[in-house]
Formats: sequence, structure tokens, C-alpha cells
Amino acid sequence: MEKGMQDIMEKINAIKTELDHVEGRVITTREHMAHVEEFMGKLSKEIIEGFHVLSTKINSLTEEVKHLEEIVSKKK
Repeated sequence: MEKGMQDIMEKINAIKTELDHVEGRVITTREHMAHVEEFMGKLSKEIIEGFHVLSTKINSLTEEVKHLEEIVSKKK
């Protein structure tokens, strides 16, 4: 009887140990996901800012090309 109780307690302890490992993995995964979400937010913001800068430069170059086309057409 005592052997059976000891086996049951060992199995319960093994299950508890495994649950502790799983809980640790869940916590680590949550922390990782929070980090990924934060990184994605920063990356998204940087991409949007980059597109605005690029758009401004393209508009500036477009105006410069139009100006140069006007100069060339006047010389013809």
C-alpha cells in the first residue's frame, strides 16, 4: 500500500514538474510575443515615416524634372 502511495506521489510530482516547465515556456512565449508586437509597432512607424520621406523626395524630383523640361523646351 505504501509503495502504491509513493508511486502516486512520484507521478504527481513529475506532473507538477512538467507543469512548471510548461508554465515557464508560456511565460517566455508571452514575453517574446510582447517584444515582437513592440518591434512590429516600431517597424511599422518607421516604414510609414520612410514612405513619407520618400514621397517628399519623389515630389521634389518631379518638380525639378518639370522645371528642367521647361528650360529645355524654351531652348528649342
